[in-house]
Amino acid sequence: MTVEQPAGGQSSPSGSPPGGLLEHLRELCASGAAYLQARLALAGIEAKEALLHFGIIIALFILAVAVIVFGYLFLCIAVTVLIAKLLCVSPGWVILGMAILHFAVAAGAVLVGVARLKTAVFSGTLAELKKDQQWLNHTSR
Repeated sequence: MTVEQPAGGQSSPSGSPPGGLLEHLRELCASGAAYLQARLALAGIEAKEALLHFGIIIALFILAVAVIVFGYLFLCIAVTVLIAKLLCVSPGWVILGMAILHFAVAAGAVLVGVARLKTAVFSGTLAELKKDQQWLNHTSR
């Protein structure tokens, strides 16, 4: 027993004529999946490129910070030596003064940081969440 083929000579595996609704939906889903796969592959390639790009930027930033730290260190040494020469004092006293100055700046930065920690963050969001919670409590009664 043979199955007759439609006039176009083609038949789908389900036996329905070609171009039926299910066949079109299957092809649409397959096309959508292929499109999504291509876009995800492109996103993966671009993510690797972005990772490399930002890795280089971070490495350059770390290098710049290291150079700045050494530059600042050399500047402090030069200023210490110049002040000691100008005031005709031992460099040890000038170094002590520079150390005290640096500790004072560090203590000031810590105090400002602690004061800033006490300020509320996300206050607007927390206020909205409290309003939402009050509304939910009010409507649930």
